[in-house]
Amino acid sequence: MKYTIREISEITNVAVSTVSKALNGQKGVSEKKRQEILRIAEKVHYQPNANARALAHRKTSTIGLIVPGDADYSLSGVYWSVLIAAIAKEANSQKYNLMLICPDLQRPDQTISEIIQKQAVDGLIIPSELVTKKDVKALMEAGLPFVMQGCSPVAEHCCVDVKNKDGARKLTAALIARGYKRIGCVAGDRKLLYTQERVEGFMEEMKNAGFANDAILYTSYSKEETQENIRTFTEAFPDLDALFISAGGEFPFYIIDVLKEKNYDLHAFGLAVFGDYTPYHYLPYRIITASQPVRKMGIQDTKNLLQLINKETPPSLSLFDTEIQS
Repeated sequence: MKYTIREISEITNVAVSTVSKALNGQKGVSEKKRQEILRIAEKVHYQPNANARALAHRKTSTIGLIVPGDADYSLSGVYWSVLIAAIAKEANSQKYNLMLICPDLQRPDQTISEIIQKQAVDGLIIPSELVTKKDVKALMEAGLPFVMQGCSPVAEHCCVDVKNKDGARKLTAALIARGYKRIGCVAGDRKLLYTQERVEGFMEEMKNAGFANDAILYTSYSKEETQENIRTFTEAFPDLDALFISAGGEFPFYIIDVLKEKNYDLHAFGLAVFGDYTPYHYLPYRIITASQPVRKMGIQDTKNLLQLINKETPPSLSLFDTEIQS
């Protein structure tokens, strides 16, 4: 019978990542536990799969970055364009190339397995929203180093993110400080962890101030769907005097267009956006923003990944502060 890393982890009662580190000689495992794992692996005649053996001996001097969702949408947005530039620059400074990988939207669940099979990169940076338990297992068993941009509920493994809940609370507090009381929240996909954290921060700050926090809209980031949902939302909550918008880029402009269409006075109406974007500062009315250190996060992603490639132990979690600009 051929044993897998997953089965060895169950026998030794440790995480798959711990078994992978022990078998690959990486740090982060006690010597006692390492020897126990090696003994079990030898006893059950564990053999790494062909992809793992190839990856262990082959260096491409290339790291991969999986672009989330629709490439046209992601690559045109300020967040990912800045992140990609930072990753590429840091990788190049360490003599590595960067490969951008766009998932097949018809077969998104096949992306990771195909990357492993092609063996085209030495490691991966993956948006947390694309990571599944199946992917984590496949990456661990193949021995392909990876880090996640954003925290994930399916794996605690070298995550780089901002303090989403804290930033949302600070943004909401800034609106409240300006005298707004009936503040609505417009958020993205409710399945995403960062969306959940930002909405949670908004709700807690409103509750602490003694204000209602029931006006919450979840929507996709597409222009058509967002604008249709905003029209319905403003009709359901006609007394709103401000909005907390949980994502930046072009997304707030879709919302602003509808507010203008409905004749809101945007000089009086409050707007706070989780994210920063240069065009916001040229508008005739003020928008409060939570600026994310995207460039620093991209550099941290790259450093973490290169440490893993070099069989070192990077921090398991790197969280950055947001800066409120009003």
